Amino acid sequence: MVKPLALIRYLIRLVTPPGGIVLDPFLGSGTTAEAALQENMRCIGIEQDTDHGYLQDAIQRCQRELDRHPLFDQQELKQRELM
Repeated sequence: MVKPLALIRYLIRLVTPPGGIVLDPFLGSGTTAEAALQENMRCIGIEQDTDHGYLQDAIQRCQRELDRHPLFDQQELKQRELM
């Protein structure tokens, strides 16, 4: 089922507290994960069907979003590695 990205972003803002983590137990092509990243939230996606390419689509969508707008800037990541 196709879910509009704008609708999923709205629902995430509605039910997830700031800094929260979005859980999508049926990742599919990654719409919910992409929406969570666009809302500056972390997400956990679970997908058991690796035969139909959905998982690869989800990975590509998330990677594109992270490349556009990383959750952590590189300086912050370096500081975390030093701790």
